[in-house]
Amino acid sequence: MCFGFSRKQVTAKAMAVYQKTDSCEEIMKMDMEYERKMTFSKGCSRTTGIFVLVGTVCMIFFIIMTSVIFFHQQRTFSVLESWMNIHSFNQTSVKPQEKNIETLMTNLASSLSSITSKQEENQQKLERQQGLSHTEVKSLMNSLSSAVSALTSKLNDSVDNQVQKQTETQKRLDYLKTAITSLQSDLQNRQRDFESMSSSLSVLKSSVSDLTSSIASLSSKQQISEERVMNALKELKSNMGNKTADVPVTCKCDWISYKSSCFLFSNNELNWAEARDYCKAQGALLLKIEEDEEEWAFLRKHAISEHYWVGLTDQNTGQWRWADDTPYTMNKEHWYPGQPDDWKEHGLGEEGEDCGQIAYSLKLNDNHCSSKMRFICRV
Repeated sequence: MCFGFSRKQVTAKAMAVYQKTDSCEEIMKMDMEYERKMTFSKGCSRTTGIFVLVGTVCMIFFIIMTSVIFFHQQRTFSVLESWMNIHSFNQTSVKPQEKNIETLMTNLASSLSSITSKQEENQQKLERQQGLSHTEVKSLMNSLSSAVSALTSKLNDSVDNQVQKQTETQKRLDYLKTAITSLQSDLQNRQRDFESMSSSLSVLKSSVSDLTSSIASLSSKQQISEERVMNALKELKSNMGNKTADVPVTCKCDWISYKSSCFLFSNNELNWAEARDYCKAQGALLLKIEEDEEEWAFLRKHAISEHYWVGLTDQNTGQWRWADDTPYTMNKEHWYPGQPDDWKEHGLGEEGEDCGQIAYSLKLNDNHCSSKMRFICRV
């Protein structure tokens, strides 16, 4: 023993200062509390797991730092004990070192207290974070449960609607099947009717063909009969003309006798309607020219150098007819070239040229019916 201090006294004093802080028990308690909370937090959600993981990492880091400081202090104690063994012979120099050791132990105790305080603060922060995370997870779970309930309700409604639509669709399909069956039946009936009508149509076509043949035969016979009748009429007319050619006809004053007719070549001028009415008043007709070259020669002799109305018009029907309403057979040889042309630029109205006349050269021409000129009556 040198300078009144033994090795056991220094070691016991150091251990007393170390035990004063009770850091090992607190660390063990914190580890056990951490393990209990870690076990409790296993059922939490992923978000809580993340917070717990972060807290665990912090705690492990804190434990590692505490262990490092502890081992560092232990190493310091070992170095100090070794130093005291080496220098135990110098008691005078040990006293100042003892003071340094006490100061170092005091600092160590202060450091351990500070570390313990920080550990408790970190533990409280971790507990608050875990409590907050648990509240958030619980709120999130409630929201998720509400959302799942709403989704389930909507899904049930959708399933009910789908079932209802499927039922309606099935009803429509049944109705369509019934309608298709009815249509097929109607189609078969119509097919049979069509086949019956086709057979009847074939019979009708055969009958029409026979009727056409009969009509053609009758038409041929009728044409032959008409030709015979026309030939007979021509022969009769020729005979009548020969018989009446020499029969004297008594005509009114200013009327000219030719064969069996009397002709009036007027000196006054009237429009076509007035000339027609005048001839009717005389018991005659506005001139109707037969297809007889002798008559045309007679007219050419007496109608030269003047214009005369004749009994031709297309005013009412658009077809040329005589004043006695008998049809006129068009003969272009008796008309001027390009006539009749229904010319409308005469300045006498909107109507065209709808009445016939004989011009200087005894050719027919169409003229406006309101024009005034001489006329020829025949009786």
